[in-house]
Amino acid sequence: MKRIDLHAHTLHSDGTLTPRELVERARDQGLAALAVTDHDTTSGLAEARAAGAEFGVEIFDGCEITAHLPAGTAHILAYAFDEDDADFQALLARVRECRHERNHKILAKLADLHAPLEYEEVVALSHGTIVARPHIAQALVNRDYVADQREAFQRFLRDGGPAYARANAPPADEVIRTTTAAGGVTVLAHPRTLKLENRRGFEHVIGGLAKAGLAGLEVDHPSHDTNRRALFSDIAVALDLVPSAGSDFHGANKPYLELGVGDGTIEVHYDTWERLMARRPAEGVA
Repeated sequence: MKRIDLHAHTLHSDGTLTPRELVERARDQGLAALAVTDHDTTSGLAEARAAGAEFGVEIFDGCEITAHLPAGTAHILAYAFDEDDADFQALLARVRECRHERNHKILAKLADLHAPLEYEEVVALSHGTIVARPHIAQALVNRDYVADQREAFQRFLRDGGPAYARANAPPADEVIRTTTAAGGVTVLAHPRTLKLENRRGFEHVIGGLAKAGLAGLEVDHPSHDTNRRALFSDIAVALDLVPSAGSDFHGANKPYLELGVGDGTIEVHYDTWERLMARRPAEGVA
């Protein structure tokens, strides 16, 4: 059965490979298809599609969109949307502006923690339209405030950490509906990060997203242990969501994850993509 990956990043957001390099790596890993899912931008998709044609890898248009939930920041994987849809691109522009505001809040907190950075030095470490926490982490490394990016997150940038700032992102149900109106489908990425206390909490939140049109749930993710995977698999079945998976590959920014396999426990087959595509809205129906 054909192996694929539905969650991977390039240097257009917080990965370290160009779209072409990412697609070449997918070929070398024996993947038949790849979804390029940069955070809050579609700027790398054209290069990825051209590389896919060159290397014989089918490219799925994707984007990982930052969204707000009362339970915390959610990441919504959007697939197979109309990239030229004006409302969809306007939504992404709003999220990028929220990111910009958040980054300045993080830098202000770092200054208060005696680890000041100039925004320009952080921007210089990014290669696309997105400046993200890994770029701030690398700037901290470059200033010798920390030994490596992992320490930067542990000491400063982790969720809830002393320099953490939450993005004022659009509501998750709006992200889902806007993507659906653009002809796409959505999957809730790594639901563990919502940090809800129990099964009932996850069922309530994910159930609300299902009512808004969510198509799938990322069950297998490198950050999910065996118990979490079993929990999310059960919830996907109960809510009639497609159980999905992905490596969440970031290149050198997460060197412990490999494309196609993640931490070695991820395996996604083409039929997962086919099940997601069966959830796309009928043509002409928003």
